Amino acid sequence: MKILFGIFLTLIGFQFFDMPQAIALDVKEFESLAIQDGGRVKPFDTFARESVQVLTGSTVSQGKSPTELVLAWLFIPNEWSNKDFISIKHLQLKKDLGLPETQNYVSPMGLVHNPKLAPLFAKLNQLQKDKKKLDPYQQAVQRINTQLALYQEIISGQALRILPQAISPDWIPLAELQGEPRKTFEKVVEGYFSGITKNDDSLFKSSVVDFKSMARAVAPRVYPSDNQLQMEMTYNKMHPFRLAYIFYLISAFIFVFSLKFPKQNSLHKTALGVMIAGWCVHVVGFAFRCYIAGRPPVSNMYESVIWVSLGCLTFGLIFELIYKRNYIGLAATSVATICLIIGDSVPAVLDQSIRPLEPVLRSNYWLTIHVLTITLSYAAFALSMGIGNIALSYYVRGIEEQNKEKLQALALFLYRAVQVGVLLLTAGTILGGVWADYSWGRFWGWDPKETWALIADLGYLAVLHGRFSGWLRTFGTIAATVCCFTGVVMAWYGVNFVLGVGLHSYGFGGGGVHYVTSVVVIQLLYVAWAGFQHKKVLNKTTSANA
Repeated sequence: MKILFGIFLTLIGFQFFDMPQAIALDVKEFESLAIQDGGRVKPFDTFARESVQVLTGSTVSQGKSPTELVLAWLFIPNEWSNKDFISIKHLQLKKDLGLPETQNYVSPMGLVHNPKLAPLFAKLNQLQKDKKKLDPYQQAVQRINTQLALYQEIISGQALRILPQAISPDWIPLAELQGEPRKTFEKVVEGYFSGITKNDDSLFKSSVVDFKSMARAVAPRVYPSDNQLQMEMTYNKMHPFRLAYIFYLISAFIFVFSLKFPKQNSLHKTALGVMIAGWCVHVVGFAFRCYIAGRPPVSNMYESVIWVSLGCLTFGLIFELIYKRNYIGLAATSVATICLIIGDSVPAVLDQSIRPLEPVLRSNYWLTIHVLTITLSYAAFALSMGIGNIALSYYVRGIEEQNKEKLQALALFLYRAVQVGVLLLTAGTILGGVWADYSWGRFWGWDPKETWALIADLGYLAVLHGRFSGWLRTFGTIAATVCCFTGVVMAWYGVNFVLGVGLHSYGFGGGGVHYVTSVVVIQLLYVAWAGFQHKKVLNKTTSANA
């Protein structure tokens, strides 16, 4: 049956292969078709976006929408087999495959027939069998392997599980349709080619509606409602977190101007209003994602990024309303903007797709509370880091003496944020022990994630103690707090993406190591530069007093 279906699609593809595409096909009905993928049921729009992102590195390619692209790959594979659309960015891998360094895309056939790729796949398979950690080069090879496998599954119809079963949780893939469902989908295929060749997509639309009705009738309790499908499609098209960081970025710029013109109170009110508008969009997007996933954001690094940025904005907004100082709003919006831009820009590193929880995470109340509390502490520490960097700018620019009161105020705001963070991190670590005892039978086991959470907590506790006891003055408090954030980076990112060992394997990932390392080094150099400038001022003051 798979072979017959493949021949059917291929014959139709050849029949219309050289015919020009006269119109842009209206694929809205097909976008709302339910499909089982990645362990859950989702609209075809989501599947198409995720697949196109994996294959091309973007959700829009060749001037087509994701659904248009996937349908073109499925129905006219011969037209696409030699087109360069599969993304490849690793320079050394391109060199080893004999590709120019400037070539960022390659065709499926170009990869399949490349004799240098098979040995790389063989080595990758051996590394995976030995359960060894993959370096960035091997991760790039793995990505090519994933891309080719996904494309092959799409054009064969195996990736498109579009028919539910009444007696099984597994949906039937397109390539295995039989009887009436197969005949119904053949009408969809006929309508597709009628639409792109005869300027009439009415048959395509009606046949998709018929197939959807038939699929829902097979298992009405399993097939999602139109409202559920539409909600996820709205989330996809809305891009709430992208819209949120646009608001945050605008707010940050207005906060900067309000610092330049402190007498213009309207600037502060405008910045605060835009900040609140962005926060509302962020909350709505977050609620959408939680509703669609049916769970809180405890699955992967991307979800922690959007949660941390929301927490940072929330804490910043609270402190801004209490203290009414532009510095706090500027720090909160700047940090949240950076977090959300990173989350939106590197899907290969931060997987944006909504996936079911790993078995170890399901039905575990303490784990959910533990993860949300720990990551919320990262939000408070991120806010303190943002405020600290604003304060360091006064030292770097050599205007410390003229702004002592501002620096003392910034140190106070930073201190308050650290207090909140330490409270949350300590509570989260203890709750993590409760969960570990429930799941693994021991409260503490010096797992890398546990160890680095403790290191980060102790580092910030040292800052609080130093500030309270008077060992750390204004500059010391600011510099130490900013430096301590490297502990958070290690606990949050390093354990999962650099070490990749321990019992928290459900959160592991890869990529971005060089960029994160560079940012950390630049941050420490910035602190050292501010310290050097501060030392010069102290020496100058000492000399003057002498």
